[in-house]
Amino acid sequence: YKCNICPYTSRIVANFLRHLRIHTGEKPYYCDLCSKYFSDPSSFKRHKYVISVGGIYRCTLCNYSTVYAGNMPKHIRTHTGERPYECKICLKKFSDRSSWTRHVRVKHSRRPFQCLECGKAFTQKANLQRHMRIHTGELPFPCKVCNKRFRQQSNLTQHQRTHASTKPFLCNYCGKGFRFKGDMLRHTRIHTGERPFKCNICQKSFRQSSHLNHHKITHLRGRKYICKLCGYCTANKGHMECHKVKHTGERPFQCSMCGKRFSQKSSLNSHHVKHTGERPFPCTVCGKRFSQKSSLNFHMRSIHFYGKYVCLLCSYSTPKASHMRAHHVKHTGERPFQCSVCGKNFSQKSNLNFHVRNIHLNSKKYICKHCPYSSVRLDNMKRHQLKHTGERPYGCSICGKRFARLDNMKLHQVKHTGERPYGCPICGKRFAYKSNLNQHRAIVHFGYTKF
Repeated sequence: YKCNICPYTSRIVANFLRHLRIHTGEKPYYCDLCSKYFSDPSSFKRHKYVISVGGIYRCTLCNYSTVYAGNMPKHIRTHTGERPYECKICLKKFSDRSSWTRHVRVKHSRRPFQCLECGKAFTQKANLQRHMRIHTGELPFPCKVCNKRFRQQSNLTQHQRTHASTKPFLCNYCGKGFRFKGDMLRHTRIHTGERPFKCNICQKSFRQSSHLNHHKITHLRGRKYICKLCGYCTANKGHMECHKVKHTGERPFQCSMCGKRFSQKSSLNSHHVKHTGERPFPCTVCGKRFSQKSSLNFHMRSIHFYGKYVCLLCSYSTPKASHMRAHHVKHTGERPFQCSVCGKNFSQKSNLNFHVRNIHLNSKKYICKHCPYSSVRLDNMKRHQLKHTGERPYGCSICGKRFARLDNMKLHQVKHTGERPYGCPICGKRFAYKSNLNQHRAIVHFGYTKF
């Protein structure tokens, strides 16, 4: 994959898409708690976790609030006017470290190690040497098994796992083994039908992130305005003008009341409500009004979720603390339950019990002839065999579509009957699926504890 804007190339589509966001400025990961955007999933997940375990810091001089303790001193300087960060070269002062760092990097940075082939410059010699392998074609890391060569050590390490004879990651549905955990998780979605990767532009969902990345390239065509300083590109001239002020430091929008200046008009409008006292965002539960939507969101989560447990990372809610603890490990990645036989860890005790019963027990009397799956129950084995035979014994009486499992057929039939068996106990609205009811209650009925 070769970038059409700069000399960057990559063999991995995910890395290529991540690189393209440097040019497009795209930040597809949105935090619905504080309205902040992120360009990569790792930063987004780290931010979400901080919100879930941390508190909220509020300014005593205005309505500003934040989940990061380090942001509060920076905000206080907007009231005091203090600028403690000084550029040693031009003596210009800044109120926060990030602005100072950006200024030094843009105005005074030195990249002494330059590639003679494409002109790209680096701060360290090792980075230049690694980059040069793109032009020279050098592959200094050979595989001792098959002699295949790689440009980087990390690529070789990943490749070497393909020669391993063991497949430690087993699918809980069919028992198929995998060398890599990621391959097993991708395979599992064949059974669950899960499509967790959604395009933020057209809302189309995909089973694998690589499929989403291939799809996203179709949305990047026709961007004709390119920033000469960083490579950012856009099809909208107005967006380019707003982007350029990040490099120039220009702040053309000034508050008529206090004289403070801003780089964007939207930032000025948000600031202006501090003087006017306008509070256009009301709480639907208690009627309290807020000047910013993010402040309202924090209020709804911190004040009106009494009496039940609500996950701050998603819309899941439950009246039981034990259920919330079991749910929360999906976000934290914690796996506190360990198998005493093989040492494998699990996020829930039920998953550990399933693992021990199906992997280590000697009482398994039903063994699949086609794969390593085994079970102590005949009905489980019969249901498993359908995956190999392709048999679909349950047919829809209306359209004739066939299914391997009875519960899947029943879920399908509500599309024909129009039945909505799940009713909301608060407003009476009815839904065809329980998952839709749960989502409705989490989004619409914030402050109610009746379930």
